[in-house]
Amino acid sequence: MKRFLLVVLLATLGLTSTIEARCHVAYVGGLDPYGDNFLAVREGPSAGYRQYDSLYSGERVFVCDYRGSWRFVYYGRGCYLDYGQPRGGCRSGWVHGGYVR
Repeated sequence: MKRFLLVVLLATLGLTSTIEARCHVAYVGGLDPYGDNFLAVREGPSAGYRQYDSLYSGERVFVCDYRGSWRFVYYGRGCYLDYGQPRGGCRSGWVHGGYVR
């Protein structure tokens, strides 16, 4: 309860960090089945960054940040949200927001 009140106070003053941001559940969708049919996970928020993983239609992700049309997500087997924060065996990276719903 004390932590919650502190976060509310800091948010009111505009002093919270991105650590206090809440994540939300989303799913990968809208991929072209006749194209690559995967969503590239990248090291940074643009196509210029290296791709190091792929997500597929229907996979659950937790969106925790954004930069323009890019979303920073946590995902993976064992990954879950605990009071809006990712926990468990999460992987993370940047994906294009046009395919996260």
